[in-house]
Amino acid sequence: MESREDSFISKEKKSTMKKEKQAIASQRNRRRVIKNRGNGKRLIASLSQRKRRRIPRGRGNEKAVFAPSSLPNDVVEEIFLRLPVKAIIQLKSLSKQWRSTIESRSFEERHLKIVERSRVDFPQVMVMSEEYSLKGSKGNQPRPDTDIGFSTICLESASILSSTLITFPQGFHHRIYASESCDGLFCIHSLKTQTIYVVNPATRWFRQLPPARFQNVMQKLYPTQDTWIDIKPVVCYTAFVKANDYKLVWLYNSDASNPNEGVTKCEVFDFRANAWRYLTCTPSYRIFPDQVPAATNGSIYWFTEPYNGEIKVVALDIHTETFRVLPKINPAIASSDPDHIDMCTLDNGLCMSKRESDTLVQAIWRLKSSEDSWEKIYTINLLSCSSSSLSEFRDGFNWTRKDLVEPSTPVAICKDKKILLSHRYARNMIKYDPQIKSISLVYQPPLCRRYASYFQSLISHI
Repeated sequence: MESREDSFISKEKKSTMKKEKQAIASQRNRRRVIKNRGNGKRLIASLSQRKRRRIPRGRGNEKAVFAPSSLPNDVVEEIFLRLPVKAIIQLKSLSKQWRSTIESRSFEERHLKIVERSRVDFPQVMVMSEEYSLKGSKGNQPRPDTDIGFSTICLESASILSSTLITFPQGFHHRIYASESCDGLFCIHSLKTQTIYVVNPATRWFRQLPPARFQNVMQKLYPTQDTWIDIKPVVCYTAFVKANDYKLVWLYNSDASNPNEGVTKCEVFDFRANAWRYLTCTPSYRIFPDQVPAATNGSIYWFTEPYNGEIKVVALDIHTETFRVLPKINPAIASSDPDHIDMCTLDNGLCMSKRESDTLVQAIWRLKSSEDSWEKIYTINLLSCSSSSLSEFRDGFNWTRKDLVEPSTPVAICKDKKILLSHRYARNMIKYDPQIKSISLVYQPPLCRRYASYFQSLISHI
C-alpha cells in the first residue's frame, strides 16, 4: 500500500510535470509565431476558430458567442504584432480584450518598431491625390474638395497594396500640401485656408489642428482666398518630425507678417498643449520658400535664398530646438539658382540634386554623417533613354523638355538600385534604371499632389 509520504511525492511530481508541459507548450507557441511571421492570416484564422465556440443558453436555444482563446495572451499579442494594419483593425471588433490591447500605446510602439525593420525588405510609397471635382457628383455640380485619396504602392512590383478615400470636415480649395511621412503619419494643409490635419491613412484616423499664428495674421492681411496666392514667396512648407514627442515645425520669412521682427520666424506645434509656440532664436538668412524641408537623423534642413551669390543650408536640431548652418555644401549646389536644385531624404540620408540646364543631366549627392563632405550616388540622364520608354506617358508632361530647369524629385531607391522619380509638374511617377538607362511608368493617378516614402503604422490619437 502506498504510504502517505509516497502519495505526497507522487502529487508533487505530477504538479512538476504539468508545469514543465505547460512551459514546453508555451515555448512551442512562441517558436510557431516566429516561424510563421509571413503567414499571419493563416494563424489568425486558426486563432479565430479556436475563439469562436457555441455556448448553450438554455435548452434548445444556442447562440454563437466568443470565448477566450486557449493561447496565452503574450503569444496572441506576438501574433498580432506581425499582422498587417488592416487585419489588426478588423480584430478589434472580435474582443474587448483584444481592442484594449491593440489600442494601447505600448502595442502601437512595439508594432511600429517591427514595421520599421521590415520596411527595408518591403519598401512602400504613399500616393496622395485629389478626386476629380465632377467624379461621382450629381447634376454636374462640383463635389467638395474635402476628399483626399491615399494609395499605398509596393516599391518593387509597382502594385497597389491598399487604397482609401478620406473625407475631411473642411476643404482645401484644391491647394493641398503634404509633409514627409513620420511614423506612418502625414501633415496636410492648404495655403488658401486655415486647414491643417494630421492623418494616418492606414487607420483612417485624423486630427484637425488649430491654425498657426502665421495663418491667423495672414487671414487678417489677406481676407479673401484669391489673395493667398500672392504670399507664396514668403511661405514655407511644414515639417513633421518626432523627438521625444511629435512636432510640427513651420519656418517662414517674417516679412510676411511683420518686417520689423527679424529675418525669419519659426513656429512649433505642441501636440500635448494643442497650441503653437514661437522659437526665440531663428536663422538670420531668408529661407527659400518654394521647397519641401527634408528631415533625417534628428534634424530638419532648408535651403536659404542666395546670400552674396551663395546658397546655404540651415538645420534645426529637433531635440534641442537650435538652428545651425551646415559647414560645407556641395559647390555645384551652393552656386546654383534655387529653382534648379532640390533636397530630399533617401535611405535615411540627406540628399541634394541639381539638373544642368544645358545637358538636362541630373546629379544626386548624399551628405555623409560627419556633415563635412558629400558623395555622388546617382547621375540621371533622361535624354539617353530610348524614345519607346518615353512614349508610354500620357499625362501631358514631357520629362525631357529642354527648357525644364526644375529637377526631378527622388522619391525612393529600390533594392536593385533603380530610383523612383516624381516632378512638381507631373502626375505620374517613373522608375529610372541607371544600368541600362531606361525609364518606366510606375503609377499615374488623377490630380496627384504628393509621393512619399512610407510604411503603415497604428500610431493614432497623438
